[in-house]
Amino acid sequence: MKWRLISTVLFAVVLAAQPATQDPYAILGISKAASLSEVKNAYRNLVKIWHPDKSNHPEAETKFIEITTAYESLTNRDKPDSYTAPTNSFSSNFNQFFDFDMDNFFDNVHHRYTFEFFRKLQINLDEFNSLMLTKNSKKLTLILFYSEFSLAFLKAQSVLKKVIEDVVPIGVDFKTMNKDMEPSAFWRAKGVFIPHLVSIIDSNLIVYQESFQNVDNIINFIRKSLPVNLIPEFNDVTIDKFLNTWSTDNHVRALVMQPGSPLRIRYALIALEYRNHINFGFMNIGLYECRLTRDRYKVPHDKDTLLILKENVKHPAAHLSMTYIPMVGLRDLMESNKYLTLPRLSSQDVFDTLCPVGQKQFCLVLVSRNSPNHEAHRQSIRRFAQEARSIYPDVRLAFMYVFRERQPHFINSLIQGSESPSEPLLHIVLLTRLNKIMVSYKWLLGDDYNDWANYDLTKEKLTGVLNSLLGSEAAWTLSNEAHIGVVLDEHGQSLLVRIAARAQQHIITIFYTMIDMTINHGLFFMYIVFLMIGTMVVMYFVYILVENEIKEINKKVDKTKTKPSQTNKQRELKLHELRAETYNGLVRLIKPGCRTIILLIDNSTALLLARQFYHTVWPYRKNKSLMFGYLNLDRSPSRDWYCELLSLSLTDTNKSIHINTRNCVGTVLSLCSLKKYFCMYHAKHPESSRHKNDKWRRVGMKPPNNGGEFWGFNEESDEDNYSFDEDEENTAGFKPILKDKEDEIRTEHLLDGLPMWLDRLFEGSTTRYQINYWPDFKV
Repeated sequence: MKWRLISTVLFAVVLAAQPATQDPYAILGISKAASLSEVKNAYRNLVKIWHPDKSNHPEAETKFIEITTAYESLTNRDKPDSYTAPTNSFSSNFNQFFDFDMDNFFDNVHHRYTFEFFRKLQINLDEFNSLMLTKNSKKLTLILFYSEFSLAFLKAQSVLKKVIEDVVPIGVDFKTMNKDMEPSAFWRAKGVFIPHLVSIIDSNLIVYQESFQNVDNIINFIRKSLPVNLIPEFNDVTIDKFLNTWSTDNHVRALVMQPGSPLRIRYALIALEYRNHINFGFMNIGLYECRLTRDRYKVPHDKDTLLILKENVKHPAAHLSMTYIPMVGLRDLMESNKYLTLPRLSSQDVFDTLCPVGQKQFCLVLVSRNSPNHEAHRQSIRRFAQEARSIYPDVRLAFMYVFRERQPHFINSLIQGSESPSEPLLHIVLLTRLNKIMVSYKWLLGDDYNDWANYDLTKEKLTGVLNSLLGSEAAWTLSNEAHIGVVLDEHGQSLLVRIAARAQQHIITIFYTMIDMTINHGLFFMYIVFLMIGTMVVMYFVYILVENEIKEINKKVDKTKTKPSQTNKQRELKLHELRAETYNGLVRLIKPGCRTIILLIDNSTALLLARQFYHTVWPYRKNKSLMFGYLNLDRSPSRDWYCELLSLSLTDTNKSIHINTRNCVGTVLSLCSLKKYFCMYHAKHPESSRHKNDKWRRVGMKPPNNGGEFWGFNEESDEDNYSFDEDEENTAGFKPILKDKEDEIRTEHLLDGLPMWLDRLFEGSTTRYQINYWPDFKV
């Protein structure tokens, strides 16, 4: 009894030292039987008083957090019984401390592994398929596949419950599926082991592959599952471009400024929920690169700050700075600032939100073009929209503008009435919604197109019209009615992309439906049998096609062997004419180690000499270092080029050179572009002798003084007698090609010595005539 009395006293002291559980109903100042609407009203009234931006009380922030926590606890649908009236359950626990019951112990162990918590979050296959088909998700969905017979799942229950309690209040949609009841969904989710966790966002499925024994791993998985560019990070250099592009996408800017990295996951989830209306950006105000922006907006360096910026980016439309910003405060701030002060009517969603059906509301729409010249009119209406909240506090007014060229169907449906203008540009139409497709409207026309650009005149006219309408008995009935149809989505995908996406969705749905039917109805083995039969049939047809193709190829090969192709008989050698167009390719720009062999002809000897030259050089056709061509001396540019080439090689000739074309016909030149020299063949050239013992074959010997016939310098007629001085011949060691003082060589014999000269050319024993540069080929 003594020890029992001491224990009782100690536990009583501990109980008295414990703080009383804070009742959320008492914090909000409402009764426990209050409805959800009464809870929300009490929360709004207290927030207006204790918000840190509106109250200078030192405990305002602490009080605001208590109010927000109490509101979240009472509005959390996943835990409806979490907060009840506080009761003193110490007595029962105290009795259990002394009266230990083995049956009660095993009951607690069984209760620890109960599955009711996960069964409440369970979804079926249709809901899973719906999540997989959602292209524009507002929330990140986590799906846990479990089995009541899995020991690994039993071990991970406590961690998974902790994750659910942490991530569901900040905006993650957590669902469960029983793997034994939905095997097709488990297979589609790439499941192998239990428990199996996946995330789904925008029809993209990502599998969690880490251990389930750590909560931080699952939180990091949620962070990685979010879109990459959901909240891009900015600094002082890049932030202006982000803030000033609001007119392009028609979205509000939300700037999250946090003293550290990475970005808190609650901000990313709220950005995902409102990404269709608000563009989010992140700045780490702890960095030096963000100092100027922090000072511009006077942001505290030790708190999280959320700035809402609309058209005037210099002055935030709303801001919230706290050490810990709750999700309720974030969501309320987003809901009240989803649209710009003067948003553009760019989609049906914008129209339905700003000008809803079934409410008494005036919608003023300015018709303009996407031009900077109309910005003054939009700015005037925007300014009036800001002041209209204080002028008409009890009247719902929505101000918008529309681009004439982007919404022609919407505008044309409103200009059919008798009071409608022929050209609605820079006029205002006043609307009230009758139903989803019908509106009543009235045009507010100006005397001049620039009337709405003047703010004073705009305020006077709009105030007069609204006062007259609100003062009449039929205030919400306008003069005209029209069928407006659907507002086009200016930021949506094209028609072809939508058709392709929809077709892809249907194909995937049909495929997985067949898989589901196969698995659930026990037709898996039949499916395998038909698949094998189909595979064998396809392989058989492929084998037949390959065999037929091989037979056709063999027939073609046999025909090729018996009848040689005529293409093999065709010669591959090409002769190029040396002209201004081909001069660079044949002379100046040829590769090192290559040379060009040129035949000199005229019109009368072209056919005969070209045929002989072709047959002579035919054995060298496969030599890649040689190119062959011809030069027609009857062309004056060709003749001038040849004269200049000869003058560059004869340095002792100072007078101008004139050649006899007839004497030059049959000459063959070997041009080496890189080393700037050429070799020459001519029937009367001393190197053209067929005698192997001639002394002139030695390289470097000069031709005789009176041997100008093979150069072409002799300007006498073709019938002149070519002769050699015997003394000079004996002295120089030259021997002419002519025998017995033959007067002339016939044209068909001009190239008789060319084969032997080519042999000497390739062995390097011919005379090389050096030049300083290659002359230009004039056109």
